[in-house]
Amino acid sequence: MPKNRLSKKLLLKVASKSKHKLKYVREQISKRASRLSINAEAALILWAKELGIGTAAFQHSLPPHIQLDIRNSLSSPAGHIKSGRVLKSKRNLNMVSSKSLINIDDLIQDDELRNRCKDLLMAKDKFDRVIREATTVLDHRIKKAGGLKNINPVDAVGKVLNPDPNKAILKISEEKSLQEGFFSICKGLMLAFRDPAHHEITDNFSREEAIKFCGLVDIVLGAISKSSKIT
Repeated sequence: MPKNRLSKKLLLKVASKSKHKLKYVREQISKRASRLSINAEAALILWAKELGIGTAAFQHSLPPHIQLDIRNSLSSPAGHIKSGRVLKSKRNLNMVSSKSLINIDDLIQDDELRNRCKDLLMAKDKFDRVIREATTVLDHRIKKAGGLKNINPVDAVGKVLNPDPNKAILKISEEKSLQEGFFSICKGLMLAFRDPAHHEITDNFSREEAIKFCGLVDIVLGAISKSSKIT
C-alpha cells in the first residue's frame, strides 16, 4: 500500500494553529486515523476543521474514497467537530439534536444539492424526502449535461455515461473499467434509490443514513463536474 502523502501546507497550518511541533502533529494524525478507522489524510482534514482552518481546496483534491471518509466522520457522533471556528459561528452551525452537531455546509460541497437538501436534513423525520430530492438533483444534472429531456432516468444514465468511453456524452475516464464503474454506480442509484423514493413513502431512512447518502451523491456530482464532454 502506498504511503499517505499528507499536505505539507495543511500540516504546517495545523501545527501553527495548535502550537505543536510538526512531528507531534504527524503522530497525533496517525493516532486519530487509527481511532476513527479512517485514512490519515481524512484525519488531517478533520483536525484542521476543528481548529477553524479552511479545508475546501485540500478536500476537493482528495480521492473520492477519502472524501467519503471525511463526510462519514462528520456525520458520525464520534467525528463531530467540537471546537474552533465552526462552533463559534452560529451561521455555520446546524443543530439537529441535543446530542449531535452537523455542519452541512462542510459536508455537502455541491451548491444545488446542499440548497435543496439542507432543510430536509435538519427536519425531525421523513428523511426519505432527502433521498427523493438528492436523486432528482443527480437525474437533472445528468440530463442537463447530455441535453436530454423527457427520458427515463436509467436510460439517461446509459446515454450520457455510457460504459464505453467512446460512446459516452460525458467521459469520466479514458479507462473503460472506470467509466463502466461510474456508469454502474449512477444506474444503481437510480434503480435502488431514485425509483423507489419517487413511487412510495417510507420512514425507513434515518437522518444519519440520509446524510451519508447525500455525501455519496455529492461525490458523484463532483466527478460529473470534472468529466469531459464529448461533442
